[in-house]
Amino acid sequence: QDRWGMRECIRLTREIFNQPAFDDFRGPELRPGPEYNTDKELDEFVRTYGDSTYHPSCTCKMGTDSMSVVHPTTLNVHGVSNLRVVDASIMPSIVSGNLNGPVLMMAERAADLIRGRGMLAPAHKVAFYRPPSLEIQR
Repeated sequence: QDRWGMRECIRLTREIFNQPAFDDFRGPELRPGPEYNTDKELDEFVRTYGDSTYHPSCTCKMGTDSMSVVHPTTLNVHGVSNLRVVDASIMPSIVSGNLNGPVLMMAERAADLIRGRGMLAPAHKVAFYRPPSLEIQR
């Protein structure tokens, strides 16, 4: 399924840029190049050059449901002793902004957990948005 999707992305991009509207602006195809056309060739290109330009996140979901991997109050991996995960992978859903700030806050909280420090008392109640998809994600 993933390979099919990547091949279709390459083919659609080629189709779009081969429209007459781009004739005055289009140069030769740089990547993958005209030598990559068959499914096998495109798969080879994607395996060789494919990379993510985004910050990976949400691969070790934090929570208590059957799909979660990390406990939300201890950051321990379910069923594994003495192993915590403290990075963007524990986010239950992708944030709409940069990951740096949330990850720093998770790291601060993890440091407090490891040192046995309790939660800070809230200064005031803060409302936040909880997307409906959070309950059905993954």
